[in-house]
Amino acid sequence: MSLCGFSKRAAKKALQEVYYGRKPFRGYDREKFGEAIADAYDHICKKEGVRKDPLVSSICQRIGTAPFFQPPELFANSLPVLTRARHNFLIVAVTVGTREVQKYKIGQGGLSAVFDDTIFTLHENKADLVEEFIKDNNVCAHSSAFIGNSMRSDGVTLSKTNFVFLPLEISLASKCDKFPENTGFELFNAHNWTEVEERAIKRLIRRRRLATELAANSTDDCTGCENKDS
Repeated sequence: MSLCGFSKRAAKKALQEVYYGRKPFRGYDREKFGEAIADAYDHICKKEGVRKDPLVSSICQRIGTAPFFQPPELFANSLPVLTRARHNFLIVAVTVGTREVQKYKIGQGGLSAVFDDTIFTLHENKADLVEEFIKDNNVCAHSSAFIGNSMRSDGVTLSKTNFVFLPLEISLASKCDKFPENTGFELFNAHNWTEVEERAIKRLIRRRRLATELAANSTDDCTGCENKDS
């Protein structure tokens, strides 16, 4: 957009307005991201009173398509932490995006053997999917946690289980975004995967161990769970 004469600030604002404002309603198929970038270019042209260039629109579409099948880069310590967690938890990937794209990322990232299950969706309905998984697998929600970087897309799962907020990469957000309140579950904050393990995973394991020791006299919500956590 700088090459087209628009300021970086105006371009970012246009993309955020178009992407954040419309994408949940158009879905998350991989071609939709390219459409959103092209729409952002159209949006800024209209606001600035500039005639749209079809060639630039085409380039925007290609830019939006390019990232999907690039080899992913894992964040430091993510793989060893998840691998160790498998000894105590079911590990499930819940991800928004086209199935083949997300499976490619998981495979190329060496994470296929880490996940016991994968759930793909083209909608912002992670809370519903998490709730269904918990019910279907008799998982104890209070001994489990969802790890995510988006307050909007991932944070809603705090209404169904504990949530670990790990904002390692920037997620498009709105000033109105906030975590659900008074859910009975706990919000853990982490700055890296080492903190996820030390300040969330290990704490949940300690609590589960204590609950198991007191199980004979326990009448909490986890009574009847088959010691499965996620």
